[in-house]
Amino acid sequence: VTASDADVDRLNNIIYFLTGPGIDIENPSDSNFDINKATGEIFVLKPLNRDPPHGRASWKFTVFAQDEGGEGLVGFTEVQINLKDVNDNAPQFPNGIAYGNVTENGPIGMYVMTIKAEDYDDINEGTNAKIIYSIEKNAIQEDTGLPIFDINPDTGIITTAVCCLDREKTPDYSLQI
Repeated sequence: VTASDADVDRLNNIIYFLTGPGIDIENPSDSNFDINKATGEIFVLKPLNRDPPHGRASWKFTVFAQDEGGEGLVGFTEVQINLKDVNDNAPQFPNGIAYGNVTENGPIGMYVMTIKAEDYDDINEGTNAKIIYSIEKNAIQEDTGLPIFDINPDTGIITTAVCCLDREKTPDYSLQI
């Protein structure tokens, strides 16, 4: 930032300082931002995290400019820094292991369950938080060699891909999503 003072001819008569969130005046090493007191150039001192649970999408603080000559009058402006989202978070399944049920001898396409993953990246900025579901390790039907389950890549809905599952033959299945 730059400030001007009608009382002086040289910009180096003005000093700059910061206050607000992310600025620790008593412990400057704990600050996220600093300013060159002579030029007004603002610096980021630490990596900033945009995403929840501990990040923030924007920072607002105040820059003060003080005239060293005369009575040391002070002017100020608000600064807002908006962080752009980057794809730095992998999707997480909050429930860990999920369990579903299917009716014995049911038809192809029968609903089994819906899985849900979360991504801390911003869904409203780009595609970083878009989750695409897929079955990495599917159960295979012995007699046909076909995968037993399907998943909708957009919704996470798991359905049967074959009919007529026999509980006596195979009581449970394990998938890796």
